[in-house]
Amino acid sequence: MITRLEAALGRSDLVQRMVLLPRPIKPDLETHPDTKTIGFVVGFSGSAHSQAALDLALCMAHQTRLAKPNPVLVHVVYVVDKTRPKTIANADRILWQARCLASEWRGALDAHLRVGQVATELSQVAREMKAEIMLLGCHSRKHLLVQQLARQTPCSVLGLPG
Repeated sequence: MITRLEAALGRSDLVQRMVLLPRPIKPDLETHPDTKTIGFVVGFSGSAHSQAALDLALCMAHQTRLAKPNPVLVHVVYVVDKTRPKTIANADRILWQARCLASEWRGALDAHLRVGQVATELSQVAREMKAEIMLLGCHSRKHLLVQQLARQTPCSVLGLPG
């Protein structure tokens, strides 16, 4: 899978450049462990990097479905930056692109369109969906979005650098 992502991104050092912001998993005492939905959140913009993040999330979800009895759901989040409202016109096309990628994996996918500051909205969806991990494309470990998510996201974050 990593080789496929490296080819898609035109890189050969993806494993060395991935960014992981781990968070301890807190047990959910309210539900039975075998019935709790396992959630992955993907920050999606339609870029090659976000497509790679979605592809990896869908692969992880597929493998998780094979190994665990829990339902698994991928949440794709497209955030329209409130300072650039013209980007909302692209939302349908971008979320349709995500649905097409998910249909290849025959996985469950929920699409979320949010308006606001990107890190805040991604963190809010992760919190609402009680996600285990968030995946996103990024430029480097020092990418501003990664730094913002490190301070406010309740789950682990995996950044795939370009």
